[in-house]
Amino acid sequence: MQHMRLSRSVDFACRFFLIALFTIACLSRVANAETKVATDADRGNDIQVKVGDVLEVRLNANPTAGYKWYVHPKSTALLKLSSETQAAGPEPAAERPQVQVFTFEIKKKGDGILLMRYAPAKEKPQLGEEQYSLHMIIEQ
Repeated sequence: MQHMRLSRSVDFACRFFLIALFTIACLSRVANAETKVATDADRGNDIQVKVGDVLEVRLNANPTAGYKWYVHPKSTALLKLSSETQAAGPEPAAERPQVQVFTFEIKKKGDGILLMRYAPAKEKPQLGEEQYSLHMIIEQ
């Protein structure tokens, strides 16, 4: 009977230790994650990031004119769009530009192109529309 209690205590201690170790490993990865910010000025540039980092893309837009930025369907699958928001531009007013903020999680190692398009809502990509691209270099 006492041997069974000791065995259960050791089993519990081992499980607790493994869970604690796993939690620390996960938290250290999150703590090392960086947030990179890209803007209109970075159009066409190379961006180096690591798996687990966050990329925030901030682009000027004028949604009151019916145009917004969208992630192009042929954009790299190495990133995952986690949120899309809007913020007031430098001079907020009804007809002034706003800033669309796209937040991406870096999911996989590799090279790819983040491609965005500026177009009216719900229209298919067309030749000649304004585009924004970043060459993503993703390391482990």
